[in-house]
Amino acid sequence: MDVESSIKERLAFALKHVDLAPSYRELLFSVSGNYLKAQLDHFQACKPPVYLPFLCCEANEMGSQRAVGVSSAWFLLQVAAHLLDKVEDQELEKIRMSLRGKGMCTNLSTGMIFVAEWILNHLELDCVDAGAAWDIQRAFQETVLSVCSGQHLDLSIAAPDLPTCWEIAEAKSGAAFALACYAGARISTHQSDQLYHLENFGRYLGTIVQISDDLKDLEWDNTIRKKKKTLSPLASAFLLHIGENSAGISTPPVNNSEIPIIQNSLILYLRLEAMKYAEMARNELKVIQLAQTPQDQMLSILNHLSWLGATVN
Repeated sequence: MDVESSIKERLAFALKHVDLAPSYRELLFSVSGNYLKAQLDHFQACKPPVYLPFLCCEANEMGSQRAVGVSSAWFLLQVAAHLLDKVEDQELEKIRMSLRGKGMCTNLSTGMIFVAEWILNHLELDCVDAGAAWDIQRAFQETVLSVCSGQHLDLSIAAPDLPTCWEIAEAKSGAAFALACYAGARISTHQSDQLYHLENFGRYLGTIVQISDDLKDLEWDNTIRKKKKTLSPLASAFLLHIGENSAGISTPPVNNSEIPIIQNSLILYLRLEAMKYAEMARNELKVIQLAQTPQDQMLSILNHLSWLGATVN
């Protein structure tokens, strides 16, 4: 199955049936298409994350074609969340030049969310029954609110403690990836145990993705620390967690000479946490019956992202 073509065709179909300014329609289509191509090109060792709804559908012995709608909607939400995150974190310099205006970027993200909603309202195109469609729509709406809630905590708490950092990670990336797996599985089954364990698999996988993002942030911190002379919220939370007197490390702000020690300790801690979440994710798949090939491909995605050198895009 050509995933890229299938998703782009569904997006084009949705945009064709909504009254939009031609330039806005083209921007929605081109930006999402570019993000999709980037993700597909980025992953060589395994299937990219956009495949997760397809794989969860196939794992329950259903043809992957039925997952085109939910996969398209989930990918649009993924792109929208990425763009909004750059606006809210004031990191517009990290995206393409034409989208660096806050208004343009925010409006594009909002449009993607509602195009995703339109696609979810037409899952009959994939022969999804009404009950499954309702469950999937509910899950999408609740997850969007969960991600927004996690982002609210991220933006509003200047110095979160370590448990709050993990709460934010699971509410954002964890919830988003849990949705991908749940939605793909719900197309093909209504068995609660299958849905529960696949949703948990996605939640743990998404948390690993957030850990990888945090490690990238640490590298960014290291490049600017001479100017900043402060730690990231995660590093500060970690420092507070291990205690003011542990290993002679003081509470933030700290001297520049101490920052590499703290960062190396934090990197080790995050890698151990990723190993823990990866094992938890594997255990979720062990307790249910799944088709072998898609299960192996899901594990391949998990193993690849667990190396922590990988990013989604």
